[in-house]
Amino acid sequence: MQATLIENNGNVRIAYDSLILDNPKAFSALNSKVALKIVKALAESPASAIDLSRKLKIHEQKVYYHIRRLEKAGIIYTISNERRHGMIAKIYSIVSPVIATKLCEKGVEIKENTDFGLDKKILEFLSPFVTDGKLNSFIIVGDTYSHGKFDKGSDELNYMVELLMFFGKFDGWSNETYSKLDTKVKDNELKNNLILIGNNKTNSIIEKINSKLPAYFDDTGKEALTSKITNTTYSDPRIGVIIKTKNPFNHDKSILVIGGIGRRGAQSATLALTKYRNMFVESIKNSDNIVKVVRGFDADSDDIIDTIKILE
Repeated sequence: MQATLIENNGNVRIAYDSLILDNPKAFSALNSKVALKIVKALAESPASAIDLSRKLKIHEQKVYYHIRRLEKAGIIYTISNERRHGMIAKIYSIVSPVIATKLCEKGVEIKENTDFGLDKKILEFLSPFVTDGKLNSFIIVGDTYSHGKFDKGSDELNYMVELLMFFGKFDGWSNETYSKLDTKVKDNELKNNLILIGNNKTNSIIEKINSKLPAYFDDTGKEALTSKITNTTYSDPRIGVIIKTKNPFNHDKSILVIGGIGRRGAQSATLALTKYRNMFVESIKNSDNIVKVVRGFDADSDDIIDTIKILE
């Protein structure tokens, strides 16, 4: 059983991954100076029985004896097999730097803060993409290299730093398992909850579902965004859009599209979800298809979108 041990060391608190042994008798495997030397050596670096014998200057058979006991107790384990001198040698390591056992069930439940200082309404909006403070979706961004039907690369992320920082609050964003380039995502991954960043030209996954969205990017003439909710077409490059709807690849999942007609539109959508998120969620009415169209403004004339207006 895995656990976490917090050590109070003066003004510093140090966390250790800890192994809890269900059977206290397993500690008997450590009731030997040789066993303790083996564990200490393996804590420094993985090794084979022969390596340990030579390093500790202990007879090989004695090392094997203690290794078998330590492995049976669950204190060490085999991490790999290597060919040595025509034979296969097991390489061992410790399971954890700390081992313990429970004498009784008197622990105190730790209530984790999973709201990250965010309003309940924004957390409700982010569901099911974020669950209990953890990402429950793939974040798909456009490849910066020219690609797709329009042979265009994504350049929105340079203008969406706040958005990246916003999602960086939640566990998972830094894990490459959860963040994907549109050129690298696999078909089976599209059946999960998805957060799609960009527009139909910069993100090929948005292009695949563009016609099925409740607000779609129109490129038949001048670049524009058309809302099926209000039958309104917007062409201002400062127009940003946030869409939450069912995933066309799997109706049991959802998608969240965050983007805009141009770079400034992407900035506008980013501000709506970050700086002006309270105003944003207050404007949401209960609906299966949420479409929020926003326009950004450069209020202080520094060439940066800093204010938004919600158009629908």
